[in-house]
Amino acid sequence: MIIHSNDYRNHDGYRGSFNRLSKLVFGIEFEAWYQKGAWDDRYICHSFVADDEVIANVSVSKMNLVINGECTRALQIGTVMTHPEHRGKGLSKQLMEHVLDTYEDTCDLFFLFANRTVLEFYPKFGFATFPEHQFHLNTPDEPQANLISLDKLDVSTKEHWNLIKQKLSSRRPISKHFGVTNTEGLFQFYALNVFQECLYYSHPDDAIIVFEHEGDLMHLYDIVSDKEVDIEALVSRITTEQTRQIRFHFTPDQIIDKVYTEPFGKHEDVLFIKSLSDLGKLPAFCIPKLAHA
Repeated sequence: MIIHSNDYRNHDGYRGSFNRLSKLVFGIEFEAWYQKGAWDDRYICHSFVADDEVIANVSVSKMNLVINGECTRALQIGTVMTHPEHRGKGLSKQLMEHVLDTYEDTCDLFFLFANRTVLEFYPKFGFATFPEHQFHLNTPDEPQANLISLDKLDVSTKEHWNLIKQKLSSRRPISKHFGVTNTEGLFQFYALNVFQECLYYSHPDDAIIVFEHEGDLMHLYDIVSDKEVDIEALVSRITTEQTRQIRFHFTPDQIIDKVYTEPFGKHEDVLFIKSLSDLGKLPAFCIPKLAHA
C-alpha cells in the first residue's frame, strides 16, 4: 500500500529511508544536516511511502526572493526523485501536482533547477525557462592577498558553527537585483556537505566569505553579513598572484557596471519559474548558488 506522507523530518524511520533514497539517486544525504538542527520547517518533503520505505519524493523550500528590490514569496522545488524500481508509474507527476495545488495560495511563484535530461518534464506543469548569467571580473592589477585577515572556519567545532548560525540569522540579501532571504537552512546544508573547505571569517568585513581558487580562477560563492561589504576591497584581499579572474555565483550589484556577463553554459542546471503574476523584464541575474535546493 502506498501512503502519501509529508513533513516527517522528526520521524526516524521515514527520515532514514529518505536519506537512503537520496544517497542512491543523488549521492547525498541529509542526516548530518538534521542532527545539527539545520533542517527547519522551511524544508518539507512530500513523499510516497510503500512498506515503510520512501519510494518517491518532491521537496519544497520556503523562502523569499528579492527581485528589483521587491520581496516575493517563493517556493523552490527540489530533491525530485523516484526509486529505480518504481519509475514509470507517474509518481513524480502526482507529487508535483500535489505540491503545486497545496501551495499555490501561499506563494507568488514556484521555481526549481533542473539538469538538461529532464527539460521536457517541467513545462507540463506550467514552468518556463529563464536564462541565468555568469558574472566575471578581471583581477585588480596588484592583489593584496591579505589572507591573514581571514580565519578558516571548521563546521565541526561548536564555536565556528555558532558563528555561522549567528551571522545567518541577521544577514542581508546578497543582491537587491535578484537575491534571497530565509535560506539559512540551505546555506548550512552547503556548509556541511559541499563547501566545508571554502568557509572563512573576514575580520575587516565582519562577514563570512565562501570562496575557492581553481587555477587562475577564483569562485566567490557568498558573502554573509548584516551590512554591505565592499566587494572590490574584499576581492583585492583574497585574490592571489595567480588569480586572473573572479566568477561571482550571485548577482554583484555593487560592481554590476564593471563585470562582464555571459549566459550560463550547457553544463549548468536550467532555471524554471512558474509565476502567478507577471515578473516583467528581468535584468541579467544569477540566483545565489548557496540558495539552490
